[in-house]
Amino acid sequence: MITLDLIILLVVLAWLCLYTASYGRWTWKKQNKVGAIMIFIIAVSVVALPVYTIFFRE
Repeated sequence: MITLDLIILLVVLAWLCLYTASYGRWTWKKQNKVGAIMIFIIAVSVVALPVYTIFFRE
């Protein structure tokens, strides 16, 4: 059961990252380079922080 929960969580995190990154790509095309870079940082942190919390908790 824990494995199924983990798979569902990773799928949701991947979807959130892709959705946020697509907005960053749109922002980059609109010539807002600094805003796009910040959005990409947010997209990476959307995945990195929960994964870090799941795999490295004590």
